[in-house]
Amino acid sequence: MRERSAPALAIIVLAVCLSLTTPLSSLAQQGYWHFLIHPVAVVAGPRVTFGDIASPLTEQGRAQWASLSQRQLWPAPESGRTMTLSRNQILNLLGKYLGDVATVCRAPSQVVLQGGGQVILEEELRSRLVTFLTPQARLLGEETTLRDFRLPSHIFLGHIQDTLEIKPAGPLQPGRNSLRFVLRAVDGSVLRRLTGTVFLDVWQTVPCAARPLNSGLALEPGDVVFQRKNLAYLREVPWDGSGGPWQVHSPVGMDQVIYASSLRPLPAVRKGDQVLLVYEGDLVRLQIQVQVMADGAIGETVPVRNLQNNNEVLARVRDYETVVVR
Repeated sequence: MRERSAPALAIIVLAVCLSLTTPLSSLAQQGYWHFLIHPVAVVAGPRVTFGDIASPLTEQGRAQWASLSQRQLWPAPESGRTMTLSRNQILNLLGKYLGDVATVCRAPSQVVLQGGGQVILEEELRSRLVTFLTPQARLLGEETTLRDFRLPSHIFLGHIQDTLEIKPAGPLQPGRNSLRFVLRAVDGSVLRRLTGTVFLDVWQTVPCAARPLNSGLALEPGDVVFQRKNLAYLREVPWDGSGGPWQVHSPVGMDQVIYASSLRPLPAVRKGDQVLLVYEGDLVRLQIQVQVMADGAIGETVPVRNLQNNNEVLARVRDYETVVVR
């Protein structure tokens, strides 16, 4: 095979070098963005640097990052102050200070810069919330999930020693929870208050109806089945499955949660029953037959009628056959 001539080799080398040093502006025309401009940033020095507001997106961008990141641009805002720039403003400024580099920068609709201090972005804020709330959430059920965060996109702290406190607006509970963010200065004074919300799923095994339960029905063990439910979507506190005996107070459909409010203690005495009324004094004990005028569970007070003179009194239900008056 015939060797290449020196001029031919020189042309090949030149072509390779040109391909490696293709202007960023021409690559931009191909649809590439090589640098990402951040929507919020903190500027430590007297002037904004490209590294303060941008990061590389591609290999071409990373190859030029060392020389571009330290390039000083326009004057930074005063310490603790912010500067807001539109997309057009930021691109015009980049064009002024960096030339064609501006054509390969992807900029958001708005950029907010602060002089000094620190910024907490939404992603970090969410991470802090998960760390803070997870131990409390685990106390509420078998399985919990924090989701659907509605938080500030960013929080600026004017000084490096300023702190951010996270406080739930109330006790953590299934469903949507309100949050409070308190910004404090180093001396403890409140600088600013912000709000947000988070949704908490709490999965728990709860009693449900194994069949339709009608009002007045005495609840039997076979009427109850235990299923996992998300407490966030329950309208009130479910029955815990204990106590009794119980009577269904309000109807419950099949597979629906049995709420505490759906049950009443099963009456020990019912309207029309004849029971023994006992009067217990310090020195005397009397008893007579009476008729119960309303259903009543053990410990409840019901009206009863004296069968001899038709007088009515209120008596406490002691058991299935006895009511007591003092």
